[in-house]
Amino acid sequence: MKEILTKYKKWLLPGALFGILMGAALVLLALTQPITIVIDGEMSTVRTTALRVSGILRSAGVFLDEADHVTPPHERFLLNPSGIYIERAHDFLLMTSEDAVTLRSIERMPANLLSESGILLFPQDRVLLNGDMIDPHTTLNRVNGTILLQYQPAVPMTVIIEDFTKTFYTSKPTIGEALEAASVQVTSQDWISEDLMAPVDAGMDVSIRRAKPVKIHLLDSTFTGLTASNTVGEALQDVGITLQNLDYSIPPEDDPLPEDGQITIVRVREEIHLMTDEVAYSNETVLDPDTPLDEVSVVESGQVGIFATRDRIRYAGGEEVWRDAQENWQASEAQDGVLGYGTQAVVRTAVVDGQEIEYWRKISVYATSYSPCRCGLPDGACCYGSASGLPTQKGLIAVTPNWFNMMRLQPVFVQGYGRGVIGNVGGGAKYFNHYWIDLGYSDDDYVSWHHWTTMYFLTPVPEWYPAILPWP
Repeated sequence: MKEILTKYKKWLLPGALFGILMGAALVLLALTQPITIVIDGEMSTVRTTALRVSGILRSAGVFLDEADHVTPPHERFLLNPSGIYIERAHDFLLMTSEDAVTLRSIERMPANLLSESGILLFPQDRVLLNGDMIDPHTTLNRVNGTILLQYQPAVPMTVIIEDFTKTFYTSKPTIGEALEAASVQVTSQDWISEDLMAPVDAGMDVSIRRAKPVKIHLLDSTFTGLTASNTVGEALQDVGITLQNLDYSIPPEDDPLPEDGQITIVRVREEIHLMTDEVAYSNETVLDPDTPLDEVSVVESGQVGIFATRDRIRYAGGEEVWRDAQENWQASEAQDGVLGYGTQAVVRTAVVDGQEIEYWRKISVYATSYSPCRCGLPDGACCYGSASGLPTQKGLIAVTPNWFNMMRLQPVFVQGYGRGVIGNVGGGAKYFNHYWIDLGYSDDDYVSWHHWTTMYFLTPVPEWYPAILPWP
């Protein structure tokens, strides 16, 4: 028995030590259970023997900022593996119309952040995130870097539309945007006291005049349009019709715009009527050796005398309403002119009736015809002789006595008749007041003539010739 006890005592101490070690190991194993850490929604797991939250976070390499929020609190013992939740603080730059403040907070809702800063939001206030308008009651997503928040408080604005007044609050930057947000429509024809692009100032008044229809009567036409002007003249400018010079409107342009919008424009114009009375001048004729025969040149131009009368007449609406007769005056004195009658014999060629001729003068003549027994003697007597002694036959041309004396035996060519010479005197020439010739025929080849034709004086040019052919 003693030996048994001695043997038991031998193994008792080592067994006790082993049991203690095993128990310590089990306790240590129990204390190193996994802990879940959630940081801004991102989850991780850590095993540690630390019991306090701060120790667990150090074991996980997680360090907190003063503004960060941790659950459970930083110094509390974590006795169960329920996890640790951390919300990281973020930097905000809050700008108002008066100041700019840098904040660091775990808050993600702009409305709450503004409330923490002592700013209460009203329905028309605006909050901008990095320049874009946002709903201040919406949670922001986590972003890197500083978040820029702008607070634009609504300001009162009064709109006066004729007899109606409306006051509202707006945070819009311009007057046009503020009116649109308040459902106040402004057309391009309406009148507004401020520029729609002007910035909104707190407590400002904006007056609006609604455009009204206007009808403008001008001569036989009618024009319609819209205007917000107060006076007739301004309304005409809005429609694009202006009064010119002496024009006037009914009502006058300085009067208020009539309720019915009816405007009549009376066009007024003045005309100057210039009436002249001319005093004729006469021309002196001189011989001009540098101008061909039977052509007329102007050596010195004549000028009529002019007496003028000027009347000034005013018309309104197309009807004469006033006339001012001015004095008469002599605008110019009559001056006689000088015409040159050509005396130069110029030799020319032409093809007439298929024959080429050379001539130095041509004139238009009225031609009749005769033959020995058709020479106009009483009782039908015949005349076979001529003033030149040549027989009466084709080619013998009779002319007035003064022509015969100056151009006896002059060779000529008569269009439609042919060649001939001036060799007889015609008895009927004195009854005409134009150039006349009588074409000779024999009784057998007689052709009756009673029409105009052209007579050419053939070369050679005589030593003397009349510069001006005399009338009968």
